[in-house]
Amino acid sequence: MYYFINASFNEKKSGIEHAEMKRLNLFKDHHVPAKIVTRSFSLSLHDTLANAGLADDDMVNLFDFFEGTETFPKQSFKLADLHVKPNLQVLVNDQDEHGFMVRNSERIIQRIKMRAPEYQEVENVLTFDRYAKLVKSEYWDTRGFKALEQWHDANGAVTAEQVFNPQGDVVYQTFHMKNQQGKVDNSLYRILNWHGSDYSFNGEQAMMRFFLDELNRRDGENNVMVVDRTFELAWSVLNMKTRAFKMMHLHSNHLNDPEQVMTATLNYNYEYAIKNLHQWQGVIAPTPQQRLDFMHRWGDVPAVFELPVGIVDDQVLNAPHVDWRKRTPGKIIMVARLSPEKQQDKVIEAFEQVYKQVPTARLEFWGYANGKEGERLHKIVADKQLGELVTFHDYTLDIGKVYDGAQINVLASRAEGFSLALLEAQSHGVPTVSYDAKYGPQGIIQNDRDGYLVKLDDVDALASAISKLLSDDALMQTFSEHAYEDAKRFSEAAVWEKWQAVFEAVAVFNQGHEQEVQA
Repeated sequence: MYYFINASFNEKKSGIEHAEMKRLNLFKDHHVPAKIVTRSFSLSLHDTLANAGLADDDMVNLFDFFEGTETFPKQSFKLADLHVKPNLQVLVNDQDEHGFMVRNSERIIQRIKMRAPEYQEVENVLTFDRYAKLVKSEYWDTRGFKALEQWHDANGAVTAEQVFNPQGDVVYQTFHMKNQQGKVDNSLYRILNWHGSDYSFNGEQAMMRFFLDELNRRDGENNVMVVDRTFELAWSVLNMKTRAFKMMHLHSNHLNDPEQVMTATLNYNYEYAIKNLHQWQGVIAPTPQQRLDFMHRWGDVPAVFELPVGIVDDQVLNAPHVDWRKRTPGKIIMVARLSPEKQQDKVIEAFEQVYKQVPTARLEFWGYANGKEGERLHKIVADKQLGELVTFHDYTLDIGKVYDGAQINVLASRAEGFSLALLEAQSHGVPTVSYDAKYGPQGIIQNDRDGYLVKLDDVDALASAISKLLSDDALMQTFSEHAYEDAKRFSEAAVWEKWQAVFEAVAVFNQGHEQEVQA
């Protein structure tokens, strides 16, 4: 079994989650067993999976695993199922017209929230003491069973948590302990009655390690663990007690300055993983250049495999090309989360110049915001009085429609490991103008053929390249046709062929173990 290890799987996904889904579908198409593995607790995880087009058994979540609910069927849990005592009143919530409150003759005992948008199922119940202080919160999984209970101190902070299975048994506990200053400085994690025993852990990483070992044992060991979030999960994988083929995935630059291959400091996301390089059986680099740079500094032990993050589905490759006349004239897009390293502010600066040259130009940003970066970028647009020309749009599940309506895609990141957005745009025939950054843009864009690579952080060059394309419709159409053609380098067949080297290495690894056992 191939396991793609992640921390969480949210409704709004980053490139890593999209890469995992594409990889999972590729494995399923070729009948090679694979699953995504996650650590974080989520009441709505299986709704999120369904919305992403995945089945319940495409993922193994830590809490699902210990609850025994990996493929639990959805059921109903309504207000009547709470069985409120007859001597108590159930009234419409005075703070939420869709909710309810439970009270006796003196005070409110509980507030009940119903799950949107139907408001037919119970989502949570809050219980209060005689002083109207919150003492307990209970939460229901979207599949219809009480899954989480939290206890609060006098200030409302969570002091303890319990996770339940559908039979009402406690399978997990967390205790948050405070220091003399009143701040939580330690948490104890417990798995209860797992095969008849209880287990305690000082931290999530140790608990995740235990989970991965149990998962590995369930499948007979020797499984392949591809770590997609090394900062959060490398320790747990490298400290497993059971035998597995362990691979580190470089989703972004492994160096803080990728131009200084031999001397640059390590990207903190990969520092622990690289400093323990000898414990891995393989490293995945998304582009040929990153693979060569990594090997130049650390050699070829463990093996470094070049495996593109992006995969263009056959359905997309074989789809009719968009009629150029149906694209919106002057429409420029950037698809990326709003984050400082993506440098949307430089795109706005460049667009200000472009608009002076091409009055039909419009700029659209697509992606969710990290922290307060969205607010900062909105202010820049407002200060430049570009509000009607530059618009911001949230994460969308229908990104193909966005690409099909655009004439130019732009990227201004300081660095990229691969950039799914570049490949997605290319596969939809959208020419891209990007900074010439390692590693993604250099590995995807064919300069002066399907797009332009311009000097890093040169706003004038970025603006000039965009204006050049927008001012020459025939050139844009030629670049568009080249983009469609160049995306074929990342077809399902092409990427699957690259995975064969991994399969061979895994076979050798397992064969060596069999020989050791026989000896």
